[in-house]
Amino acid sequence: MDRQPSPPATPSQNRPQPGGRRLPLVKKLLFAAAATVIFFAVLEAVLAGVGVNPRAYEEDPYVGFSGHAPLFVEVRDSDGTIVMERSPAKASLFNMQRFPKVKAAGTTRVFCMGGSTTFGHPYEDPTSFCGWLRELLNAAQPDHRWEVINAGGISYASYRVALLMEELAGYDPDLFIIYSGHNEFLERRTYPQIIALPRSVRGVGAAASRTRTWTAVEKVVDSVRARRQAEAPRPDVLGTEVTTLLDDVVGPSAFTRDDRLREQVMRHFRFNLARMVDIARSAGAEVVMVTPASNLRDSPPFKSEHRPGITADETTRWTTLVQEGLTAARGGDLVTAAGRLGEAAAIDPRHADGQYALGQALLQLNRFEEARRALEAARDEDICPLRALTPMPDIVRDVAAERSVPLVDFVRMADERAPHGIPGSELFLDHVHPTIEGYRLIALALLDEMVSSEMVEPRTGWGEDGIRQVVAAVEGRLDNHVRATGLLNLSKTLGWAGKLVEAYRLAQQALELDPDSVQVVYQAGLAADLLGRLDEAMAHYQRAIEIMPSADLAHGNLAVGLEKKGRLPEAVEHYRLAYQYSSAEDLQHNRDNLANALLLYGYRVYGQLRFEEAVALLEEADRVRPNDPEILNRLGTALMAAGRPQAAIERLEAAVRIRPNDAGAHNRLALALALAARPVEAAAAYRQALALNPRVVDAPDNLFTVLVRMGRTDLAAQIQAML
Repeated sequence: MDRQPSPPATPSQNRPQPGGRRLPLVKKLLFAAAATVIFFAVLEAVLAGVGVNPRAYEEDPYVGFSGHAPLFVEVRDSDGTIVMERSPAKASLFNMQRFPKVKAAGTTRVFCMGGSTTFGHPYEDPTSFCGWLRELLNAAQPDHRWEVINAGGISYASYRVALLMEELAGYDPDLFIIYSGHNEFLERRTYPQIIALPRSVRGVGAAASRTRTWTAVEKVVDSVRARRQAEAPRPDVLGTEVTTLLDDVVGPSAFTRDDRLREQVMRHFRFNLARMVDIARSAGAEVVMVTPASNLRDSPPFKSEHRPGITADETTRWTTLVQEGLTAARGGDLVTAAGRLGEAAAIDPRHADGQYALGQALLQLNRFEEARRALEAARDEDICPLRALTPMPDIVRDVAAERSVPLVDFVRMADERAPHGIPGSELFLDHVHPTIEGYRLIALALLDEMVSSEMVEPRTGWGEDGIRQVVAAVEGRLDNHVRATGLLNLSKTLGWAGKLVEAYRLAQQALELDPDSVQVVYQAGLAADLLGRLDEAMAHYQRAIEIMPSADLAHGNLAVGLEKKGRLPEAVEHYRLAYQYSSAEDLQHNRDNLANALLLYGYRVYGQLRFEEAVALLEEADRVRPNDPEILNRLGTALMAAGRPQAAIERLEAAVRIRPNDAGAHNRLALALALAARPVEAAAAYRQALALNPRVVDAPDNLFTVLVRMGRTDLAAQIQAML
């Protein structure tokens, strides 16, 4: 069969033959990359033309806030300059700080961000790391203008710090210094879902998130997600200002173990740190991060709980072992102590106090690596976690590395300076707040980092001599009053957290430094009071009143002590003075205390048949707290006994209007009406009392019982006939 010739090949069927010329792969890739770049450049231009702006940073999807009160408000100086000054509404949470609204040319503006450690607690701004840094910068580079603003807020967690940074980003910042991590568990909140870190706060995603293309795509995705999740649980909405779990209780009783919440808090913390970097960079500012360090060696846990699933037998065995271990430690037998406590930790490795006791025993045996592990476990298993947990410094390091942010590793600094690498009271005043020297160390490390990053150009000759001059100048301004105030603040913090023994000890130290300060003397009294040392507390309150007769808190607490001692007339007098001198904040509390004491005293005097005196006390109670049905009932009864039934009727009618279902009040009103010779109305009031509660016939002040006791059987019979 003859072979037919093939038809001519179409152009689409042509193929290069072996040995022909090809376009090199590298050139292909370059052409593709160029085309992609051109495409996205054109797309960015188009999106810009239709008004799409790149998203500078992520909003926080995990918590919301019911409102926002700015930290800084505008005020006008005497020379007409507009300056930003800390809002009076924020006085209890932030140091007083101010700076020009318009930054002068050649100025570097630095904001220090974080919680109470940034604030400088238990002292104030001058000895905070922010205050030290301000002094050091001005000494190291005096020909440059530095504005170092302390924006550390008491009890502020990272999500509140990030929100505050949104405000501060509008004030032309050059640098944000971030020290955060100790307050992440302070506020009650829940997460509606497992937190996943958005791509826009990581690596390449962060860069992409600042393009219009990313923003446009994200808006579409967000709108779809919003429709799908319309019925999903909403994130927590927190108050405008901090309300911590410790604010409404003495001690950490509000905290419970929640491992799922802990993991979510860690993820949220990472998100917030990354978000802060984006907020700073959206304003053209740099960032330096500081790892949050804490007191491992000398700070016992705030609250402990046994591990989930522990049995009753295991709990009993654990308790026995711990008691034996502590007894052995007190007797100096540290080997036995460590052995027993180690056995207890094997039964329950999650009991924070057990781990802390084991760590202390191991420390005394010079078994330092084991001791550190136990003390870290004590910190991490603390049910009331007021110290940054072990993963948190690593999170700070990770975010700093991922986002190319300079880092001051205060955790490592603290370890290196501590005996045997376990930080304690040599660097910390309490669980997290550094000593004045500790704050200075952070500032010096920040200065070194700023020099390394070429943010600072130190003057010729700057060095140890210059640092010593700064130290001498700052510490020269620290008199006994300043130091006592610091100890006083620390005593308040520890008392707030339930560490009453430590709070008392610090208050006594403050009292030694500044015995004539009314605040110090009052706090010494309060610390003694909370510890059950009532006589000592009352002596301090009395001394505070001698120093400042208008000290309403001292009057109020002294009155409580006098009442406990049964000295009610004296207590009432001090309650009156507390009410007279009340601040607006304490007015309601002092009003209630006075009204309650007058009610109690009036009832006592009534029982002593001193009726006119009882009336006077109860009328005063009625003026202090009007429309209180209990006061009106007691006052009506006293007025009847004083022979003033018409006045009694007025008070008792007011009482039944306020509390119409009170059978006793209707019964007393019936009695007052009977004594006022109004038997028909008395019978009606008594019928109402019986309808509300038939057992009113058994009450000691029953209408007929009282009338018979008064010898008014005729009146009793007349009313009975009407029922």
